[in-house]
Amino acid sequence: MAHQICPECKSEDAKKGALASSFVPVQMFPEHYRGAASPISAKYCNDCGYILSFYVDHPKDVK
Repeated sequence: MAHQICPECKSEDAKKGALASSFVPVQMFPEHYRGAASPISAKYCNDCGYILSFYVDHPKDVK
């Protein structure tokens, strides 16, 4: 994970997390239909909880 500094609290303690609902991870689907998907992850500050970024884990899988 690239070194990041939190813009809210200036901490350097960033972690990777996965977005999830009650049953399954939140996934990115194509805009017009529900085809292949990919989980969505985030980088967040471990000290204050500020979300630094969201990203699609496997963007080429979203079809």
